[in-house]
Amino acid sequence: MSSYPYSRIKDDIKRRIMEGEWLKNAKLPSSRDFAVYYQASVNTVEKAIKELCSDGLLKRDSRRGTFVDNGVKARAGHSGSGLVAASVIGIENPLWATALRGIEDVLHIHGFHLLSYSDDRSLDKLESLIKGAVAKRVDGVILSPFVDRENLERNEKLFAWLRGNGTPLVFLDRHLYDSDIPFVTSDNVAGAYNLTKLLIEHGHRNVAFIRHSDLSTLNERLLGFKQAYLDSGIEFSPEQDVLIPTRFENFEAEFETYAARVAEVIKQRQCTAIFAANDQIAEAVIAALDALGMTMPEDVSLVSYDAINLNRKFKLDVTGVNQPFYDMGRTAAVQLMNLIEGKEHLSVLGQICKAEIHKGSTVAKVKVAR
Repeated sequence: MSSYPYSRIKDDIKRRIMEGEWLKNAKLPSSRDFAVYYQASVNTVEKAIKELCSDGLLKRDSRRGTFVDNGVKARAGHSGSGLVAASVIGIENPLWATALRGIEDVLHIHGFHLLSYSDDRSLDKLESLIKGAVAKRVDGVILSPFVDRENLERNEKLFAWLRGNGTPLVFLDRHLYDSDIPFVTSDNVAGAYNLTKLLIEHGHRNVAFIRHSDLSTLNERLLGFKQAYLDSGIEFSPEQDVLIPTRFENFEAEFETYAARVAEVIKQRQCTAIFAANDQIAEAVIAALDALGMTMPEDVSLVSYDAINLNRKFKLDVTGVNQPFYDMGRTAAVQLMNLIEGKEHLSVLGQICKAEIHKGSTVAKVKVAR
């Protein structure tokens, strides 16, 4: 007798697909492998798989095997619009585009459609997009909150209004303090910790951590930076935390002024290395070093978050942490699906996805103590 009847096998395979274990077009284990896993007969597994194929969740190729299909045919028991809105900071940014793809892959499996937007870091535009999405009766929203120092209360009121309308909401990449809105981010503390340890192992002590706001992600990276010093038995100086505030999160309009202020920091503090809290800050550091006639890593070592953007844009090989934007998008979509489908017990306030360090060519050992 089978340990798992076909109905339980069918439900478990469907659950694993819905939770993102296998994504669109992924090849599933063979019926024989499933039979071993579920302690069931091959015929029992075959019956479950055939029904999932009839439901539109799987597709079979007689020669190649069984694959996840493009999505279920219908959202049984769901009377909503089948639409989910996702607003990111810059849709033209390859990293955010990758996050949207992760979101869409999960939604597609659930039979939902994605409405993707870019707020371009404009609160006016974000408000317009979100209210327009609610008018279209979207079933849920995923968005990346951003910092507008002059309109913090207005920002919070928008999210409160959204939740007041009963629209499930999940934050992507960052979150708000003193908020119970679920969020998905990367392991900012651990990533910054490991990146800082790399600098310390190369003999760097006089490292400046440069940020431009109190955004949750940047504060978490600062925490990892500090912890690496403490765990290495090295005194951390508050002066190492260099906060150069900007009016907007995207400081493109303030870039030249910002780069000039970074150059002043490098000159005054004679730091041997810079930890840029994000890729735009790292770009300003590179501009500052160029203005000072300094090179990397001969004069100053540089590490950054999301170095992949810098390396693509300038054809560099900057050492840094690359965030798993695809996994973050996919995880946020799974969170949202749990909320939409009434599975709040499966939702977690904050989920963290593991990032990776790219060891480039912008870190060198300290030659002379400064």
